[in-house]
Amino acid sequence: MSDSMLNTQIQLATTWFLAARTMAVADGNVPKVKEAAAGLYARAILELPERVCIEAKQPGNIGALKIEDCLLAVRNLPRELGEKIMTGVMMIAYSNKAMHPLEVRWASMLASAIGLSEEDFQRCCVGARVIATMLNPSDEEGA
Repeated sequence: MSDSMLNTQIQLATTWFLAARTMAVADGNVPKVKEAAAGLYARAILELPERVCIEAKQPGNIGALKIEDCLLAVRNLPRELGEKIMTGVMMIAYSNKAMHPLEVRWASMLASAIGLSEEDFQRCCVGARVIATMLNPSDEEGA
């Protein structure tokens, strides 16, 4: 893999983990399942290699970044990747079956930065619900 391609993947992974971490802490509760879901999503859906994910989480890459940096990064992503990040962030929000006001606000800010229409956002939410259900299938039986 070329250095340029590796740097691009690290930037995508850093953007993903920053967006996911922001959603994960928005309700004030960060269970291990949210952290694990973020890693699985990066590997399975965003198709990022493990070493890229590890590098993205290093303090030198993600440590000094702020929410504004994340919004700028998703704004500059290709549309398809922006939608994948939105879907993953909503999956994290749905993992505990309730959205708190800060989670709603973060979702709204990301959707605006990506430039999603209401229809696009709803499509991402449907995909997120499907994934969240697969991650926690026992909750469906109790519903």
